[in-house]
Amino acid sequence: MATSKLGADAFLYLDPDGDEDEFAQCSSCRDWIKDDDLCVIHGPYLTVPGTASCGLYVCGEPQPAGTEAHFKVTPEESGLVDREVRCENCISGGPEAYTCKLFVLLNETLPEEFDIRTDIDPKGCCNAQRPR
Repeated sequence: MATSKLGADAFLYLDPDGDEDEFAQCSSCRDWIKDDDLCVIHGPYLTVPGTASCGLYVCGEPQPAGTEAHFKVTPEESGLVDREVRCENCISGGPEAYTCKLFVLLNETLPEEFDIRTDIDPKGCCNAQRPR
């Protein structure tokens, strides 16, 4: 039985949606609690600034202040970081790049495992993002 190759979805690559300059940051996530600097899924005791991001990001309208937060994941489980995680800020992307160097490398090095669309949007993001 043939197995399919891994694509960009294995890294949860997302093209930008909404305000591109805030895309992938907590301030544009449906789980961020505006004005409280909390996250619905990170619980009531962890300060989560709007400049942070995690792998569980879902673009949407943030929750209003006072929304109840429940501890569901740790920062380690979600990959919570406080930096701009868009491709334009990544070592594999860069501000002018429209091709992901990591995706190219994986396709070339492990063609039996990966078939990744290598064109990216500089305002996109994925879980393999590493700061420059």
